[in-house]
Amino acid sequence: MSILVCDTQSAYAQTVSKALVQVPDTQVTRASGLTEACKQVRAGGVHLLVVGPGVDLDDALVSVREIRDEGSRIGVVLAPSEVTRELLHAALRAGVDDVVPSGAPSVETTSVLEEALRRARRRLGASDEPGATPQKGHVVTVLSMKGGVGKTVVASNVAVALAGLDKSVALVDLDLQFGDVGIMLGLEPVQTIVGAVQSGDRLDAEMLRGFMVEHSSGVHALLAPTLPEDAEIVTASRIDRIIGLLVTMFDYVIIDTPPSLDEAVLTALDRSDRVVVVTMMDVASVKNSRVSLQKLRQLGYNGTLVDIMLNRADSKVFLKVEEVEHAIGMPIKYRLPSDLQVPRSVNKGVPVVLDAPRSQPARVLQETAKAIVAEREGAQGDVA
Repeated sequence: MSILVCDTQSAYAQTVSKALVQVPDTQVTRASGLTEACKQVRAGGVHLLVVGPGVDLDDALVSVREIRDEGSRIGVVLAPSEVTRELLHAALRAGVDDVVPSGAPSVETTSVLEEALRRARRRLGASDEPGATPQKGHVVTVLSMKGGVGKTVVASNVAVALAGLDKSVALVDLDLQFGDVGIMLGLEPVQTIVGAVQSGDRLDAEMLRGFMVEHSSGVHALLAPTLPEDAEIVTASRIDRIIGLLVTMFDYVIIDTPPSLDEAVLTALDRSDRVVVVTMMDVASVKNSRVSLQKLRQLGYNGTLVDIMLNRADSKVFLKVEEVEHAIGMPIKYRLPSDLQVPRSVNKGVPVVLDAPRSQPARVLQETAKAIVAEREGAQGDVA
């Protein structure tokens, strides 16, 4: 494996050589500047690029972003004299695999470089043929442009109901600033999506599983960041990679979303096999649902890919279900009734399908899960 150290001085290249002295089949060379380093990368034969402390960080990030945009799969490690939170965020956005201080202990430097080499070896050795990694999972995104309509209740309960049908299920919280999946499932956010994102291109299925929190039902949840400001490092490209891995790991991937159509949501929609739009019996919710459906049609999601769930469908608010259907221009597939069991289950941190499985809301959510399974298995049967 060829390691290219880009630095104005030879000292850090010597540090890298010493760190990898016990790693077989590695060769360390040095480029004195970014222009020379990028030229060697583009010529091929480089497996890992290490950018040393003598290189301007802004220039380094620009160069890394350029080679990534060109499709380069090599490993990239940044070794500045000091690592700050801002630098880490910028490096991850640029496509850097890892960041290690140039003055870090030898054992830490060795660990980072070895992991970057392992990841690069897997990535560079992977087949480029379409379909080399067959998609397994069925992606269901729960959507609404209005907050407070029950998206997270629906997503978490459907996920748990699917697990109850002996399916392997991942539940992803893409409400990156104010996600409540952890609260709904009574889970402590010991790991979140931030860890997966910070792993960069090193992330693989085994590593991703380690950033998920397992619920007693068997659902594996990828929770939202605990700090709202961390949402900015969860980029669309990272989300796409995460979902791409999850569909190879689980039968079903359920995605909870914020009340918006930001890049995170659009990325999830691009991967989705089914979209469940949640609305309620009020004019604001109906209006937002109509707008959401118009946007989905513009994105290519026709009526056969979208289901409507009406929450609190039995509310006496001077609106009829038929009027809601007429206003949004689609039939309502699922009607979720009001029931005190739902807010009680939320406050307990126990999904209603477990806390009160015989209640009417639980039965509707269980039937939703069964319909999702039947649809997927029926489609597979048609293909067969």
